[in-house]
Amino acid sequence: MKKKTFWISFFILLALVTLAALKLREHWQRDLVFTDKPAYQFEPQSHTVIPDAKRPVIAATASDELYLLAVENHNGNSGLYLRMSHDQGDNWMQPQLLSSPDASVNASAENAPQLAAHAMYAYALWQERSDKSGAQLRLARATGMGEKALTVVSVTDTPPESKSFAGFASLALAPNGDVFAVWLDGRDNTIAATSTFNVYLARSTDKGMSFHKNVKVATLACPCCRPSLAFGPSGEIYVAYRHVDGENVRDVAVAVSHDHGDHFNNPVIAAHDGWKLVGCPESGPVTTVQNGKLIVAWYSAADKASIRLAESRDGGQTFSPEVVVSRDILDANHPYITSSENGAAALVFSGRAPASNGSWGAIHSFLVSISPDGHISAPQLIPSDAEGDHYPTVTIAQGNKLFVTGSGNHNDIAACYLARARQMD
Repeated sequence: MKKKTFWISFFILLALVTLAALKLREHWQRDLVFTDKPAYQFEPQSHTVIPDAKRPVIAATASDELYLLAVENHNGNSGLYLRMSHDQGDNWMQPQLLSSPDASVNASAENAPQLAAHAMYAYALWQERSDKSGAQLRLARATGMGEKALTVVSVTDTPPESKSFAGFASLALAPNGDVFAVWLDGRDNTIAATSTFNVYLARSTDKGMSFHKNVKVATLACPCCRPSLAFGPSGEIYVAYRHVDGENVRDVAVAVSHDHGDHFNNPVIAAHDGWKLVGCPESGPVTTVQNGKLIVAWYSAADKASIRLAESRDGGQTFSPEVVVSRDILDANHPYITSSENGAAALVFSGRAPASNGSWGAIHSFLVSISPDGHISAPQLIPSDAEGDHYPTVTIAQGNKLFVTGSGNHNDIAACYLARARQMD
């Protein structure tokens, strides 16, 4: 009798667990839904903003100005310049040099400059190198008005003579205006044995005038994949990065802080792709928060090269099953994501449109929109005459306007372009 009662209880428990799992799966599937309706209407043609520039980044302000950051030639070096537009990109003010006049700015792979805007300020983060100071991670605060008293500070708290590596940095601004930087750091000698870097973070509470003590977020990070930052509705700080385990599996992980970035919980793997790679893919995850949900997107070549996305509704403790948002776009890579206060999210990436004759075609940029209710649009080709744009960036402005920038080749000449769109009804 006892045995019979045991088995009845066991099967009831099994049924309840199965039902709960099915309910959870239905919840996530209902929350992330694909749609073929395009979210934005682009202008037929993009605009060439800078005829000879690379790695542009775009950011919009609450008062509808645009900032554009790009790497350009400066006396034979790679200089970092900031431009500002008061008319949504019709015209641009004279560029302002942010980097040191005698330094060269790194613009290779994912170790390229970053941009964010808040209130009256634009913030730029980059790695520069000079004969005098070596490689340094620098942050500038500017208004885009060409002010002479430009504020530029170092982010890391290691002495220059240590020559420890700091790069592949991301920049994000908290809702209260605090400035956060996260990067890959080589100050710990144990990285030599693992061929990985540590993830470090720094916070500025005086609008970029100085940074607090650097904080180690996580270890065993893929050495050329940029980490990223986002902020939760209850003060959470999310750091996403590509983790490397002992078998060279390079899955995306998320670490969370609940005390302004002073300490971080043990990282959680967002999706178990099981992608083994003896080497670095040079493509890190991107993250944003949409109506309280944490969204993480990343590149993976497990089974097929694609851009994948998962979301968390419990502060990064668990994640939904991943979905492939790049769909049939080939060689999709290098995602960049942004969101707006009204809950819209936009993801851009590079890839090749499929061709019926088997042709590979040229690399172009594509846009995917994620609505507040979880509808994921089909990838839209972003209008541009430039080809070979591997690193597009995007920002959402007031009035449901959207701006995409990138750089590629047009008639064998490098060019920085701007594509503009409005949200469709």
